[in-house]
Amino acid sequence: MKKFIFVSILLFIASASCKKMNPDDGGACGCSPATKQDMYLVIRNSAGADLLNQSTAGYYPKDKIELYRKDAEGKSVPITFYITPPFSYGNEKFNLNQLYITDLALFIKTPDDALYLKLGDSSPFELKVSIVGGTVEKLLVDKKEAERDKPTANYVSLFYLSK
Repeated sequence: MKKFIFVSILLFIASASCKKMNPDDGGACGCSPATKQDMYLVIRNSAGADLLNQSTAGYYPKDKIELYRKDAEGKSVPITFYITPPFSYGNEKFNLNQLYITDLALFIKTPDDALYLKLGDSSPFELKVSIVGGTVEKLLVDKKEAERDKPTANYVSLFYLSK
């Protein structure tokens, strides 16, 4: 009898502690690990050179880059981003800097939601992101599909934007 009561208490605690975070849209269980929808974007010139590298002619320093979304009233709302250096993962090396955007699900609620990326004085690029299963699967830049880096696809969502 004591074992039955002990097991019943454990089951009650487990079921009470595991609540949906957002039950209306089938959100994850409250005790599930959190996932972030991150994206890395390499910005290259027509010759393939890294435009986020300060040794490249015509590079864009962080203060000359704007990333934003538009709210319901059409006002620009800035989005935080980072410039990350080249990295390696195991034996694979990736030698280009990237513009890193984290927690895209905060800004992308529907397939029609867009981000805007302005580099220097040029007109902004419209970025539309497709998130599937917690991973950024596709990026459209001005309605054209951006190239995705295949070797890094197992551990990061990395795309290329050619200027």
